[in-house]
Amino acid sequence: MNSDLNVIVISFPDSPRRERASANLDALGLPWRYFDALREPPAHLPQYNEEASVRLWGRGLSRSEIGCAASHIAVLEILARSSEETWTLVIEDDVALDTGFPYRALVELCRVAQIGYLRLYARHLPNLRNVLWLGQRELIRFERAPMGTQAYLINTSKARSFIRSVRTIDRPIDWEMDRFWHNGLVNYALFPFPCIELTTGSSIKKQAEWTKIPSAIDRAIWVAWKSKEAIRRLMANLRLRWQDRTIRAAFEQQRFEF
Repeated sequence: MNSDLNVIVISFPDSPRRERASANLDALGLPWRYFDALREPPAHLPQYNEEASVRLWGRGLSRSEIGCAASHIAVLEILARSSEETWTLVIEDDVALDTGFPYRALVELCRVAQIGYLRLYARHLPNLRNVLWLGQRELIRFERAPMGTQAYLINTSKARSFIRSVRTIDRPIDWEMDRFWHNGLVNYALFPFPCIELTTGSSIKKQAEWTKIPSAIDRAIWVAWKSKEAIRRLMANLRLRWQDRTIRAAFEQQRFEF
C-alpha cells in the first residue's frame, strides 16, 4: 500500500456488508484493505480490565464493545509500528464514503494545519468551535466527546501517541479516543462529513454481560474520576484555542475548498 493515503476497513470476515463496502471503496481510486475485526484483544495488546471499567466508566463492557476496542487498538498499533510517516483513513464497514470527495487533499490539509488526526464522522454534535472555513465545508473542533469511530484520518505519530496512552481496555473505544487531553487526538473534524453511517444492524451489543456489580465505593470513585476528567478537558480546551488561531494563520496564504 504505497500512497499518500491508504484506507483500512474494520470488518468481520463473514460480514454481509463487505460486498457493498468493497464496491464503494473500489470507486474511490485509493489503496485499501480489510482488517478482520477482533472479538477479544490478542495477548500483545492492552487487555480488558473489568474492575477499572466499573470504577472509571461506571459499568463493565459487553463482549462486542471489547472486541470493537480491540479492533481499533490493533489497527492503530500496526500503524504506530511504521518507520515512515503514513496517513491512513480508518473506517468501519457500515460507512459509505462520498466517492466524489477528494480524500487525498485531506492529507495536505492536515499537514498545513499541523494536525495528525481528523474526524470524518461523529455520532453527536456537542460543543464545538469553528476553526476555519474551507469553501462550503469547515474545519471544526469538538470540545466534548462527539462519539463514534466510524471514520477518521490518522498519521503514524498520532497512532503512536494513542497507543502509548492506553494501558487497559476500560471504556468504549470511541470514548477512549475522545479523551484528547490524555492521548493527544484533538477532535478536529471536517463538516459536513464526507461520509454517512448506513442504517444497518449494529454488531455492538451493550447488554449486561459483566460480572462485577458497582459498589458504593466504585460509584464514588466514578464520580470523582468524572470530575477530574472534566477539569482536564476544560484546561485542554482553553489551551487549544491558541492552536486554533495558529491554524487560521497558517491558512492565510493557502486556499482549500471542498
